[in-house]
Amino acid sequence: MRRLSAVLTVALLLVMIVAPAAVADAPDKCATIQGGTITDTAGTPIVTGYDEFGYNYQAHMFNGTYDSSDRNIDGTYWGQTGDYVDDALAMKWSDAWLANVDCNDDGKLDRGLVDGTVSGISMGWLTNHLNGDYIDGDGVEQHYTDFVKIVWVGAGGSLWGQYELIQEVYNDPAAGETGLFVKIGIPGLGLNEHWTTD
Repeated sequence: MRRLSAVLTVALLLVMIVAPAAVADAPDKCATIQGGTITDTAGTPIVTGYDEFGYNYQAHMFNGTYDSSDRNIDGTYWGQTGDYVDDALAMKWSDAWLANVDCNDDGKLDRGLVDGTVSGISMGWLTNHLNGDYIDGDGVEQHYTDFVKIVWVGAGGSLWGQYELIQEVYNDPAAGETGLFVKIGIPGLGLNEHWTTD
């Protein structure tokens, strides 16, 4: 359960890591990462390829650890310590979750970019894949993997009020936990019209 909480916290971090954008219609031309005008929350220009933390915003992916996912490599995850801090974390997301362009001229990557309109809310989908180890009660190192799919569903979602965890596959043989833990909704990553009435 601790690992699921950590996964959900990482997903929420991705929702918050680039300042939300205001609702606006897309201008004729969106700023791109290659143009050098889009910055992160610290004001540092976002570049193509992987940054020092493991984010590749152009490719909609992250490959790093819990420690680096908070964009502060200090041996902690948002100031918290634990065996999981060095566990490998891979995230992938859709353009509607966090785009690789700035279409509303705020200098940040757009959230909720759908049909040329920026909503400022991460829509679409996000996946997290964790691969880590821990020391069990007998002092033996054990291995686990965890894969989750999260989708935006609009108001009323059970996760952060707007999202649903639609699939989780957790494998921790030492703990006797192996296989599909959660699977709801439709196959794949889902489509918004299957979840909302808007």
